[in-house]
Amino acid sequence: MDYTVTTEGPDAGKVFVISRMPAFQAERWGRAFLHAATVGTPFEARAVYADAIAEVARSEIGLNVLRSVDPALSDPLEKELRDCIKIKPDPARPAVTRPIIDGDFEDIGTFIDLQQVAFGFNTGFFQAVSRSLPALASERDREASSTTPTSAPSSEQ
Repeated sequence: MDYTVTTEGPDAGKVFVISRMPAFQAERWGRAFLHAATVGTPFEARAVYADAIAEVARSEIGLNVLRSVDPALSDPLEKELRDCIKIKPDPARPAVTRPIIDGDFEDIGTFIDLQQVAFGFNTGFFQAVSRSLPALASERDREASSTTPTSAPSSEQ
């Protein structure tokens, strides 16, 4: 998806390309994001929290959730997100793209806007990822109940 900077300022007119992560990477990224956002939450509550965070992630404040977690967890996720953004450095050759670098931005607001767009473009899968968490809790409950006797042993031989 092409993104042209339309706001006034030194980056006006620059064109970027935002791509989606491949499916396996996106699923792993989504699980890592949900883990980072729910770390410290009791296991039993994670499914509920994950559903809420999945909804937040699909909203305008989703990137803020990512930025609010421990940088040890969020920095690798932000790097993967940044890797989805490329620039078209020469308007005369629109087919040529390259990864973004610090020097591509004169206005930090441009970079933040691009991250927000990339985040939104790559989070449509969050509902699917969050649905896997309740299944994990249900599976654990099933395993626990299969090893717990439900009635007294019979006295008949």
